[in-house]
Amino acid sequence: MKLKSKFDIFTVLLVLLFFLVLASSFFINGYVYKKTEQLTNATREINFLVSLKTSLTQLEHYLWAYLADPVKEKRKQVKESMDRFYSLVGRTTDFKLNEDELRMIRYLRRNIERFSSLVNRILYSSEKGKAGVLFQGLRSELFEQVGKQIDEHWSEDVVKVDRASAAYYRARKRMISFFVAAFVALVLAVISIRTTISRGIIKPISKISHSSRLMAKGALNNDIRISSNDELGELAGNFNSMAASLREKIGGLESSYQRGQRVVRELAILNEFIGYVSSETEFETVLHRFVGITSDLMKADLCSILVFPEDGSSLFICNEDIITEESIERLLLKRNEGPGSVLEKQKAIIYNAQEDGALSVDGIRNALVLPLISTIGLSAVLTVMNKNGGFDYDDEDSLFGFAFQAFQTIAFQNELARLAVTDGLTGLYNHRIFQERLAAEIRRAGRYKRKLFLVMLDIDYFKRFNDTYGHQAGDEVLRRIASTIKDNIRAVDFAARYGGEEFVIILPETDCDRAYKVAERIRQALENSPFQITDSSRVNITISMGISCFPHDTTDKEDLIKKADTALYFAKQNGRNRAVLYREMPVAEG
Repeated sequence: MKLKSKFDIFTVLLVLLFFLVLASSFFINGYVYKKTEQLTNATREINFLVSLKTSLTQLEHYLWAYLADPVKEKRKQVKESMDRFYSLVGRTTDFKLNEDELRMIRYLRRNIERFSSLVNRILYSSEKGKAGVLFQGLRSELFEQVGKQIDEHWSEDVVKVDRASAAYYRARKRMISFFVAAFVALVLAVISIRTTISRGIIKPISKISHSSRLMAKGALNNDIRISSNDELGELAGNFNSMAASLREKIGGLESSYQRGQRVVRELAILNEFIGYVSSETEFETVLHRFVGITSDLMKADLCSILVFPEDGSSLFICNEDIITEESIERLLLKRNEGPGSVLEKQKAIIYNAQEDGALSVDGIRNALVLPLISTIGLSAVLTVMNKNGGFDYDDEDSLFGFAFQAFQTIAFQNELARLAVTDGLTGLYNHRIFQERLAAEIRRAGRYKRKLFLVMLDIDYFKRFNDTYGHQAGDEVLRRIASTIKDNIRAVDFAARYGGEEFVIILPETDCDRAYKVAERIRQALENSPFQITDSSRVNITISMGISCFPHDTTDKEDLIKKADTALYFAKQNGRNRAVLYREMPVAEG
């Protein structure tokens, strides 16, 4: 809009404001006048009733006095009082009465002559008793009945006067408020005109002058922000276009420099993380550190990783509890994907709010999902998330460059840590870890006064089996037994390869009956599942088992192992393919 058009609009607005104030003042004055008339009428009405009541009371008083002492002077007072009452009743009112009051006045006017005649008869009656009777009739009909009506109307008119007075003062207050508001509106109009001129002309010119000086000094990021569509806005736009052109050329140079700096930062973080991984053996701790560093690197609000080991299980880690594995699955469903399909396609997915809507978890609106697959079989889905601020392909490249190398390191380090604590053939824990775990479980059982059972098992005639079928078949048997053990124990139980064809199982927080049932279940599972040597040859594999109990049998770790071994030896000596509790052995054998 041109400057001239703006001034024309302001002129029209001022004229409209003037006429609005003028029309409103007429309305307010009329309203106040109406309330004043109502108050005046109510006041005159109550004054009339007071005069009427006073005249009626005087008339009654003078009549009573005359009856008590019928002298000429008192007769004169009665006549004068009757004349005043007659005059009030017959007077034309210059104010409005309500229907009940008009009905009372009409009644008085219809009967005023009769009332006057009764008064004269009282005054000139020769019999005092007859005059008293006439006075009582007049008193009942006129003084009491009409007096009562006057009192009732007076009470109503008092309330009417109070209301009219209150309405009058409210009207005056509104009139004053209106004129104050009109004055304030005029002041605001003047201020608005001044502000508009200042904002629309003076400040834009000042901005253009100031920004042009800054541009001359090389400050090209200070755009002139003038939103008007007039000549000043066009001038500011030309300045901004010139500055944008220069910024674009300079920005290309800065972008190249920043990419280089970003790569250096990523390599530094990666190097630091690799050093951390090499010194930390806890897999979950490493993953927590990984998602934290990734979140910092990408400047993301949240980061999570869903890891899939080779055994088919899954592990979910996030740097905040508000995001769960189900949250990530719901996010992937927005693109009809799942963790498995993301890993299968090996392609990153970018979710941004303007394209995909919001992830309905604590306001998360943007996410970048990256599949990670290591060369040793460990795979994962890495997700970085933002409440505000989307992701682009540069973020994808940056995340992939860091996360791929870091995840490979995590996978290799986890494999090394696993090999350090497990038996390479069976996948069970090795002898060293068994000794550490047994010592810890004994301490815990002793502290909380709990029982602990140790099961030691050995394959029957295993040397003969190896000599007959070969060591490769023997290795398969060992793996078969390890798998059977894992399938038949709880998550809190602990299984390890003790050495050779011997295995051990730690059963914490259980009783003797259950420990024996676990041992029997493992023994029967192997006995009832012959081992397949060739397509047509199957061999039955049996095991012997010894069971010792802490603290019933002993409280010493080495002695607990020894007693389990003794029970195992007893099982071997008594037919094999059985489980023996140390506590149930003959005393001589102990």
